[in-house]
Amino acid sequence: MNKKLAILTLLVMIAPIVLAACGPTPEPVTIVETSVVVETVVVEVEGEKVVQEQTVVVETEKVVTATPEPEPTEPPKAELDGLWYAIGTEPPTLDIQLANDTTSHLIIKQCIEGLFQYRPGGSFDPAAATGYTVSDDGLVYTINLREGTTWSDGVPVVAQHFVDGVIRLLDPATAAEYAWLMYDLKGAAAFNSGETDDPSTVGIRAVDDYTLEVELEGPRSYFETVLPFSTFDPVRLDIIEQYGDQWTEAGNYVCNGPYLLESWEHEAELVMVKNPDYWDADNVSIEKITIPIILESATAMALYENDELHSMGGVAVPSEDQPRVQADPVLSQEQRISPRPGVYYVGLNTQRPPTDNVLVRQALGAAIDRQTIIDNVIQMPWRQPMSCSTPPDVLGHQEYGTCGWAFDPDKAKELLAEAGYPDGEGFPVLQFWFNRADFNEDVIEAVAAMWEENLGIQVELRTNEWAVYQDFLNACNDSKEALAACEYNAYRMGWVMDYGDPQNQLQVLFDPRSPQQYTGWESARFEELIDQAGASFDTAEREALYMEADKILCEDEAVLIPLISYDNSTMVKEGVTFEFPPFGGPAFKYWALP
Repeated sequence: MNKKLAILTLLVMIAPIVLAACGPTPEPVTIVETSVVVETVVVEVEGEKVVQEQTVVVETEKVVTATPEPEPTEPPKAELDGLWYAIGTEPPTLDIQLANDTTSHLIIKQCIEGLFQYRPGGSFDPAAATGYTVSDDGLVYTINLREGTTWSDGVPVVAQHFVDGVIRLLDPATAAEYAWLMYDLKGAAAFNSGETDDPSTVGIRAVDDYTLEVELEGPRSYFETVLPFSTFDPVRLDIIEQYGDQWTEAGNYVCNGPYLLESWEHEAELVMVKNPDYWDADNVSIEKITIPIILESATAMALYENDELHSMGGVAVPSEDQPRVQADPVLSQEQRISPRPGVYYVGLNTQRPPTDNVLVRQALGAAIDRQTIIDNVIQMPWRQPMSCSTPPDVLGHQEYGTCGWAFDPDKAKELLAEAGYPDGEGFPVLQFWFNRADFNEDVIEAVAAMWEENLGIQVELRTNEWAVYQDFLNACNDSKEALAACEYNAYRMGWVMDYGDPQNQLQVLFDPRSPQQYTGWESARFEELIDQAGASFDTAEREALYMEADKILCEDEAVLIPLISYDNSTMVKEGVTFEFPPFGGPAFKYWALP
């Protein structure tokens, strides 16, 4: 008596056929199914009947019709609510008077409207102000404000709010780094330094609710270009008093601009929504803006290509993806490149050995091949190498190699030997600090490798997130003694111009009197040149003065090593209406979605 028990199907063997994905309905085919079964049998062993199990292979045939493969389709596009625009780091602050970085200013400018608004081409349009006049002696600016505008809590926007903003910026208790930029106002330096504690001595006052008056220490040829900048932004002191340190959080942040801060999930995402009470709300087309914070550029690139971003915004295309983007017929058209005058540079600590030696600083400048960095590291062939600090298309720009220290490895070795370190012998480890963002790591590693190869020295790198990095540098910048005690010899920094005059870099940033450079250098001649240029209304004279100052900064004293020019280069989807002004970040009130 036999009983068959199927216990395991091991294999299905299908006759070999090829089915075209988009072909006709497949014909029926025969397949052979192989199974392993166990049979129970009775056999005779040594004259006795014994029940045993044995394994046998059983083949059965079946006729089937294969299911055709579906025609391949593109993945569905993400359904995005409003504009999605990425940034590469957490905004350090949304405090109107404390912000000094492009990420913070990008968010602030959507919510807080200043006097005027920068536009493409370098011009500016009326915003909270409608116009201004200048006295014959160039000392007094009378600014007319737009009447009938309100903050998001219904309070009217008046001239005193702009006075409060400037005074709070200059108040020593605020410790605002941009206070230095307002020193052109009469009495501003004395008030900011604590020489006087009377804010009425500062040259700004509300003539009435809609008239603002600004008085200068002396005529300043560049001052009109400063009027749209954030140092003239208004502030609500009553809101700061009410909420304290939390006044910049969503729900507390009172706005007079085209957008309101709806939410801020720190280190993750900000969301802004259209301000229905904004005076020009009818011309603001985008209702909602989501700003994801994406630290890794590769992640931002992947999200963009998956249609999860309208723009990579403040996140650069990864260096390794640049050749692919530039070769792609779609992506190459969506890579938007526009003017953004600025300089990517290395600063040198003049108070700490061995960079306290000018010959060492000059050798470091001559040992860097900027063109290789442009072509092979960041792979942005449209960028320009720089050896002095004033960027292209700005008054006083000097072509690469005509000022400062261009790449010359033989000269670099000669300078280092003259400094007492032939072939790098006896040279201490050079400490180089930088912040993590975009292509910084690639560039700084390339610079360090060039120093090591061309000078025979050892370089140690240290990196932090932007806010922490800034805190470290600021802590070192309290005094020359503090700079000498700090470990860094070199630091990475970038500066995009706030307005279109060389004074914005050479005085605001690189002047020895400025709190925004971390080199500890001194130069009476540099300061003299800068002061003369700022007081002159002769363009040719100003240019000559600024060019001489730049040469002192980058060549004679070599406290700064310019590397490459900046521009605004980012990805924006086809069909999105956008604009990027050369100064300041984009104003989304001018953007529109398809």
